Amino acid sequence: MRFQYTYRNTVGDFWSYYFFNIYCQWTGLINGIFIISALALILSRWQTSGPFLRSVMVLLLSVFVVLQPLALVLRAIKQVELIGDVDTTIIINDDGVTLSVRGHNQFIPWSTYKKTVKRPNFLLLAVDETHGYILPDRITGKDKQTILEFTKEKSNR
Repeated sequence: MRFQYTYRNTVGDFWSYYFFNIYCQWTGLINGIFIISALALILSRWQTSGPFLRSVMVLLLSVFVVLQPLALVLRAIKQVELIGDVDTTIIINDDGVTLSVRGHNQFIPWSTYKKTVKRPNFLLLAVDETHGYILPDRITGKDKQTILEFTKEKSNR
């Protein structure tokens, strides 16, 4: 099998990565608990609270439902600006994964490939402990599940 894709990651791709990276860890559970607690506090104390306490309650709630997603969007914008208008080419075949970005080519044999992570909007090709490449669903289309199964079979992970 052989898969080849040339694409550019968008702000939405990076935002999805950052968002799912947070909410697929303990941080996401803590965020959820905090949001539910803030809502419960607002619902139970709104009528008896003064303007200052109401402002504090709304601010606390907005930390995780407005400010954090906004911070992730700003981080994604910064990442896209850092990369610039550069295409990424990924070739996945029986030998391994070949990556090409900004004229830099890298071949990762299956023996050293880390893993492929499936998320709702993308696949993350983790080539080692610290580096990964986002392969969005808009690029892979119907091949997403096939790529996931192929990379897991080849890398034995």
